Amino acid sequence: MRSQSYDLFARILHLSMAVIIIYTLIAGFISHLVNPIIFNTLSVLNMSLATVAVPIFCFRYIWSFFRVTPELPLSIPKWQKQSAKLIHSLLYLIIFGVFISGYLMLKVPFQFFWLVTINNPISDIVINTFFFKLHIMLCIFLSFMVSIHILAALKHKFYNQNNVLELMFPVKK
Repeated sequence: MRSQSYDLFARILHLSMAVIIIYTLIAGFISHLVNPIIFNTLSVLNMSLATVAVPIFCFRYIWSFFRVTPELPLSIPKWQKQSAKLIHSLLYLIIFGVFISGYLMLKVPFQFFWLVTINNPISDIVINTFFFKLHIMLCIFLSFMVSIHILAALKHKFYNQNNVLELMFPVKK
């Protein structure tokens, strides 16, 4: 049986990940343009939010196998539906890569919300530098993919005028 929209749990997980990813991408890119005190604050906040995002990401991925997926409008061609599935899978893969590379790039332990120290798993500067460069590339690619995701949702809402956006954000009638 198909539903008219995603369930509340799926929507909360989606919104949580969206807020964390958008914030951490923006803060991560601008953190290199600010003074060291603000940089350190943004870094701790970014790493802490990313740490919180990992279990949310896992729950979201696992929940996708159990939740009822709403039917996309019939007006959307099959190739677009298949492309959307592929792009969502790629988005999950990139997010996973950003989390892993972000953790492996750490040269020193970090403070989880200034409360608990989380150790870095690798202390080899060459390896940390490799993962730092990989992390930057993946974050740039993730920014591009998130932008496309948002633009596609807006295209469905305003150009195609179908209910794709309402599947994630249902409106009361």
